[in-house]
Amino acid sequence: MTLHQKDGDDYAGGTRRPTAVAHAQHDIAPGVVLILGGSSTLGLAAGRALLAAGHPVALTTRNAEGTGRILAALAPGEAGIPDGGTDFSGNRPDLFSNRPDLSNGGADRCRVCRHTGHAPYAVLPVESAESLPDRCADALGTPPRHMVDFMHGRFETLVAAAHVHDIDRWAIDDIALRARCLRAVSRAMLAERAGRCVFVSSTAAAMAAHGQGYYAAAKAAGEALYRSAGLELASRGVTTCSLRLGWVDAGRGADFIRGNDAPYRDGTAHAVPTPHTATQLADGVPTGRLVTVDEVVGTLMFLLSGAATSLNATHITLDGGFTAGKPRAGTPRTGSGTRRTG
Repeated sequence: MTLHQKDGDDYAGGTRRPTAVAHAQHDIAPGVVLILGGSSTLGLAAGRALLAAGHPVALTTRNAEGTGRILAALAPGEAGIPDGGTDFSGNRPDLFSNRPDLSNGGADRCRVCRHTGHAPYAVLPVESAESLPDRCADALGTPPRHMVDFMHGRFETLVAAAHVHDIDRWAIDDIALRARCLRAVSRAMLAERAGRCVFVSSTAAAMAAHGQGYYAAAKAAGEALYRSAGLELASRGVTTCSLRLGWVDAGRGADFIRGNDAPYRDGTAHAVPTPHTATQLADGVPTGRLVTVDEVVGTLMFLLSGAATSLNATHITLDGGFTAGKPRAGTPRTGSGTRRTG
């Protein structure tokens, strides 16, 4: 794994694929849903649910590996996607055979799959954020009406141990890129005087563990950006919300639970995280269990709906009560030498 693995690609390193369920039909306004970090486990689960509900979806990725995961996960017959004919269209048949040349902004670098009787989806490179709304419109007919942001890097190290160049890269990839995407998409929504943006954050924004300072800072910065956008744009029809997730047995959380996530660097040696089982971690949650992928997707579907519009410029927490109080004696809580990935 590279130091700066991006766009949620770190979520899907294993073979685990969440089971599709029939989510309640929410009153989500018609229109394209843009999913930043679309190749992540949670991004794919959300994409499947939205497609099944009839919403066109644009999923962003940073590399060929992520694109392959999206195309495989959203193929006909896979996890909630109905069987049917597939018609791929695009200006380049070898589009993502290798990392594409994005020097022209990637405006023609999209690939659309249409299923018989099913909503279409597009795979878009996230680079050149300013052109995302136009590329989404080129692929699916309209710019985004909704956006769900799963995007993040995986740069985790002790604050004092980070190399100055890595800090600069982190600031560009984990903060500046998100700001550029939000700026571009919200401006396109303003033109229509309608839009909803949901940022998928982490309880780390409130209580980071050792070695998680940069990850937590990026999540806190993302919440601040989305909160300010909701304050500034709600009167013109664009609202925002952040969803803080606790322990989820998927992606990063699943890697940590199984003890197979990459060690973070402390500048002199590699500190290996202490593995915890799902049962041990659940003992520290008041509900006695971890948050499920289905709960995350169901909550996101609600937050995108008209019923949630007044949840604006704020955050809500989905963690089973993990961050609501002090841990009980004898329950596991991550600390020195470990990382919490919720």
